[in-house]
Amino acid sequence: MTALPSRRRNRTIAAALSGLLVLGAAPALGYVGWDVLRNSKEGTEAKTYPYVAFPSTPTAMIATVDDQQVVTALAVLVLAPGTGKGGTIVSFPTDASSSQTAEEQQVPMAQSVIVGGEEGVVSDTESLARVSIGNDGVLDQTSLAALLAPLGSIKVTLPNDVVAADAAGSTKALFVAGAADLTPEQAASVLIARDPNQAEAKRLPNVHTMWSAIATAIGAGIKPDAVTPLGTSGPATFAEFMQHFMAGPVQVFNDLSTTPITGSTNPDKIDVGRIDISSVVTLMANLAPSAMITPNSTLSFRIENGLTQADIDAAGLKGVTPIQVTLDIVQRVLFAQGNIVSVSPEVFTLASKKVPDTTTVFSAGGLQSAELQVFTDTFGKVTFKDPPFQFPLVNIVLVVGRSYLDGMLARATSNATSTTTAATGTGATGTVADTSASTVSS
Repeated sequence: MTALPSRRRNRTIAAALSGLLVLGAAPALGYVGWDVLRNSKEGTEAKTYPYVAFPSTPTAMIATVDDQQVVTALAVLVLAPGTGKGGTIVSFPTDASSSQTAEEQQVPMAQSVIVGGEEGVVSDTESLARVSIGNDGVLDQTSLAALLAPLGSIKVTLPNDVVAADAAGSTKALFVAGAADLTPEQAASVLIARDPNQAEAKRLPNVHTMWSAIATAIGAGIKPDAVTPLGTSGPATFAEFMQHFMAGPVQVFNDLSTTPITGSTNPDKIDVGRIDISSVVTLMANLAPSAMITPNSTLSFRIENGLTQADIDAAGLKGVTPIQVTLDIVQRVLFAQGNIVSVSPEVFTLASKKVPDTTTVFSAGGLQSAELQVFTDTFGKVTFKDPPFQFPLVNIVLVVGRSYLDGMLARATSNATSTTTAATGTGATGTVADTSASTVSS
């Protein structure tokens, strides 16, 4: 097993998000507007607030590689807060582009070890997942089988045949689709198996199924009493991380996917796709706030969205869920080149712990008039308040209110009108910017 301890770091990632976000959901706000916040935040009056720490969420990366050093499966693991036993597996497609802009050569994560070695795949994963990786393992089939050995038999139902190619290019089916009872060695071979002529989209369902089967095999935990409490610095090694990770129940997120990159951006027509960064950030900022990185030199946000489906339905929005409201906000912050440190599905910062009627902005250090205007342009009707406490790395806490739904409804109506107008060939197209007034309170 190869395990490289990597230091927590806050790497600078290129700010361009071309093609990564749904631009129709972006605010009518250019970089110049957000530049006001970037340039003025350090000039605001310094205040001291009590700190509320995020729960410790140590992270690790597993990258499995075949004998050609191609990454065949990739996952970020997050230890459960509080107990430090068990946690979450977040599976990343290996065809996801490791490039940060559309102008760069599009290289899939599958090639990260070949291009940059073991440090390269760690660095690329940190950029992709927007988290600092505390421990990491780049595992071949033998090392992976040793890691899975404590699980014994692993039951799985494979959605597709598992196909592997040898050095001469001949392919064979290691396992056929259907139910199987696998040894750790066989389970490792499923995650390692790769046919160069098979697209990642075809392989990925088997990879997802294996991660879920591994979580099921871990069950309530492997030897939970054998692990010792973690110190404040978290696991010192990848082996220690995995001992804690397998000592408690594990959940799996397999929902991240890619959109194929085509045309002039991918002239060689390689198997590479673009991942939706807003979905990644929303997920990771919920699971691992203590490990989030802040790549941009602008403000950093915590988003608290306690809106219920009943709130959304009452606002007249059709086919929208609470998580889609959070995604909409995250998209707008990222488009404006802000950072997301934490996302919560519950209201915490407001004393009432209830969803406010008006979106509430808590700013550590206060905001100037130009800054206030940027927020109203971006989030519609808002109330500004002084925070009762401060979170690590967070400049702004945004507690989503029902007023934000009014803006979403207006944009949805505008987009529908624009689409209808374009289809009939009359009038102008475009979106309508938010013009809601703001309410300022102390």
